[in-house]
Amino acid sequence: MFVEADDYRQIYVIAKNEIRKFIRGKRFLIYVLLAVVIFSLISFLPYALGEHWESTTMFLAAHFTFTSIFVVIAVTLFTSSTYVSEFEERTALILFTRPVKKTTIFVGKFVGCFILEAVVLLGYYAAMAVATFPFFDDSPTMGQYLTSFGCIMLYLFAASGVAALFSVIMKKAGTSAIMTFVTVLLLISIVSGVIFFATSEFPWYMLDQAANSIYAAIPSIAVSLDVTDLDVAKAMLTMIVWGAVTVFLSWFIFTKKEM
Repeated sequence: MFVEADDYRQIYVIAKNEIRKFIRGKRFLIYVLLAVVIFSLISFLPYALGEHWESTTMFLAAHFTFTSIFVVIAVTLFTSSTYVSEFEERTALILFTRPVKKTTIFVGKFVGCFILEAVVLLGYYAAMAVATFPFFDDSPTMGQYLTSFGCIMLYLFAASGVAALFSVIMKKAGTSAIMTFVTVLLLISIVSGVIFFATSEFPWYMLDQAANSIYAAIPSIAVSLDVTDLDVAKAMLTMIVWGAVTVFLSWFIFTKKEM
């Protein structure tokens, strides 16, 4: 993306301003509250109903089932609006006249959104890890947690690329958010399902299938959720390719776009 050494300071400033903008708004509060509510419901609702989690596997399987959806919500709330809002609100008229490269703007805003989303996901993972230790003896190893977290970061990167692509194509932030949510959560899965039923072959190259590596990285969870056949390394590479292609296309369109 042709980022020179002198541009890194500007990328840092843009990313910091992007993070500050979202933290001051209602979206970040909604995102954090949603994470707290989801974690609390999954963790404690069984006890409120007079039941209990019998093992770490059951506890984490319930959490991991919703983590990919949590990523979709994150990119819908933040990345899907970060570029289109500059054009919709006409702030790009000011931003583009300043001595800042469009590439620098693009990278800074993308990094800012990614960091914001990643921090909350890191907190969610930390909460899961801490919650398992006092109650269960069969907790995953730290290496397994880190591998799974690496997978969810790659899925976040790929999903952010899709969100950024809609953000630079669409004219309204609301439309970009809807298209991001529907595409990542539904359309890609529908395509995967059609490919499987039409060819009887596992579409490992589809993003939704690669995202299963989030819990396939932990063997006990992989068995519980029936994803033992998934090649985690191949899935991680798939998500890197999805992210790299969509981010490149987003950058290319953004740098050619005019008011």
